[in-house]
Amino acid sequence: MLKKFLSLVLWIIIFQVVGYLIGQMTQSNIVTWYQTLNKSAFNPPQLVFPIVWGILYLMLAVAGWSLWEQRKKARAKLALLFYGIQLLMNWTWTPLFFQFHLIQLSFYWIIGIIVLTLVTIFFTWNKFKLATVMLVPYWFWLLFASYLNAVIWIKN
Repeated sequence: MLKKFLSLVLWIIIFQVVGYLIGQMTQSNIVTWYQTLNKSAFNPPQLVFPIVWGILYLMLAVAGWSLWEQRKKARAKLALLFYGIQLLMNWTWTPLFFQFHLIQLSFYWIIGIIVLTLVTIFFTWNKFKLATVMLVPYWFWLLFASYLNAVIWIKN
């Protein structure tokens, strides 16, 4: 039991560190570039993003950990595959958008993340409830983020 708990804590720490590093990597572009863009009227204040992403990375860590714990099951293996691909895409979206300013590509990229996350949810739906519960709010945030990305693409 202690081993499982420590494993979960490790997943959470790793995800929080990755999220922090990604945020630090793009901080200067948020101030110098992102603030100058025309955005949606529904764009949240800048303070909201690190809070939401901190919570979402916690949830993503729990989802990934729970699937990892079940990795010997065929359905969990498939879910982990899609989960892993969407996670790598998630981590690369930030530099695509903020570092390279590839707004249009970023929009299509996030659509891919949405689809892969939905596929992951499909594979976890009846068998791995904890993963599903952790992924659904993330999926809804991705939908909102894709809307924000689309508006920036259209208005700029």
